[in-house]
Amino acid sequence: MDHLIESEYANELEQFSDVFAERLVQEGGWELQFFPDYIRDEDGTVHFTHEDAKALLENWPDPTRLPDGFPDQKISDIEALEEVVRLRRKGEQTDHPSEAQAYALMALEKIFTIDALVSKYPPRELPADILLRATAAAIESMEMVCAAERKLVQERLPANTADHVRRLESEAQDVARRTMAESGARSRWANSPKTAAKQQVKECWEMWNRDPGRYRSKKEFAFDMLSKYPELENSETIQRWCRTWQEEVASSVSTMPARS
Repeated sequence: MDHLIESEYANELEQFSDVFAERLVQEGGWELQFFPDYIRDEDGTVHFTHEDAKALLENWPDPTRLPDGFPDQKISDIEALEEVVRLRRKGEQTDHPSEAQAYALMALEKIFTIDALVSKYPPRELPADILLRATAAAIESMEMVCAAERKLVQERLPANTADHVRRLESEAQDVARRTMAESGARSRWANSPKTAAKQQVKECWEMWNRDPGRYRSKKEFAFDMLSKYPELENSETIQRWCRTWQEEVASSVSTMPARS
């Protein structure tokens, strides 16, 4: 299970690496400050590729401040056990514990973990961090007991019915995870102060386009926007937005139908 947890986390990091690189290329971000000076032009703008962004993540210089969205949690023991049980179900071995026994054994292991944590201290002298770890293990233990009871009921069902219940459970869990992830992402984006600030910056950029004398360069515009909107952290990101908006305007103009 430990190997599975580490493997799943490695896969998640790899997927995040592609998402991170694509986001940095398309939208920029405060992470741009960590690119070396030799890939910057005279205005300080960074010119990099998707692979450059992935390499930056692999050699991240500040472990105390990780990139936005960096996966900071591994799958839980119960999630790992679910995957182990699923894989074993596909095999033909019959000498391993039943699904209900597997969850019950894991619940018992959590109880042993709690005992090992708290037995070193008198009840009134338990450190807060030890108490929190013991509480988390107790919650996980109860989750596994509930799972064991559910699996025990399934084992008593006819084989076809049990398989149907497992499929329904698996589909429901997949839908729930996707829905929670998508909902959380939409909510974080919609409620982000940076999202509102970006919209304000775009309005300022449109005003600048109507009155070019307001700023001498994108760099000057970007630094002024940083002073107005503290939610934004990097002038290079604002300059990248400007280039994107400029390309969008140019594209819309070039595709307008000719007047008759």
